[in-house]
Amino acid sequence: MLASDDAVENLVFGERAVLVSLAKGAIHISSSSISVALSERLTAAHTKARQRFIAAPVFGRPDVATAGQLFVVAAGRSDALKDAAPLLDAIGQRTFAVSDTPALAPMNPIPE
Repeated sequence: MLASDDAVENLVFGERAVLVSLAKGAIHISSSSISVALSERLTAAHTKARQRFIAAPVFGRPDVATAGQLFVVAAGRSDALKDAAPLLDAIGQRTFAVSDTPALAPMNPIPE
């Protein structure tokens, strides 16, 4: 989980870009608090690369995360959400699939 749009952009589009490292059909799951604009850009870039993108903000403090008891609010294509379900289930007590549009996943408003 990264702290800002800049950090996510650097990781995905930068020198050692996730975008070029992922295979076709692979899923990028972002639990970072990012802007709607960046979420839309990531969705478009991954679609163009024939990859899948899920925005999956999580709710819970570090001790809750350690216990695998986060609440996950996920948005992305239904096939991607289905394929990612075991991963999301491993970190959370419940996953709420809210949309097939990643930019519609809410931001995490809970301060650390």
